[in-house]
Amino acid sequence: MRLRNRARLVMWAFVLWGLVQAVGGMANHGLSSDVVCLWYDVGPDGEEHPSPMQRGDRCQPGPGEAMRTYEQQWAAQREERRDILIGSCLLGAGALGLGALFLQRRLSEAQSRHPTQQPPADVTSDA
Repeated sequence: MRLRNRARLVMWAFVLWGLVQAVGGMANHGLSSDVVCLWYDVGPDGEEHPSPMQRGDRCQPGPGEAMRTYEQQWAAQREERRDILIGSCLLGAGALGLGALFLQRRLSEAQSRHPTQQPPADVTSDA
């Protein structure tokens, strides 16, 4: 396999990996300013409350997962924000790499169709 094809595959992998990472972080409320419980939120009174969470609430983020305090859920959402940042960087790097490969290919094709002409030899006259 040619080097350009390998590079193209790597760039597409970066784009897809970054897209999955960033969208996953957004889906888990990584951009939310509120602390949001994904499954159910139990207040200090033991009753279920709607999101957003308040201090003193506990959250069960999914079936079979351990309960989290407000602070633990806040920290988990901040980790999702980090995933969005990393995913966006990977997506951008992959897209820039693909753009550079495309541009390099177009330039080499244009150069092969219209090769540069050699300038005429320097003619010096003794006159």
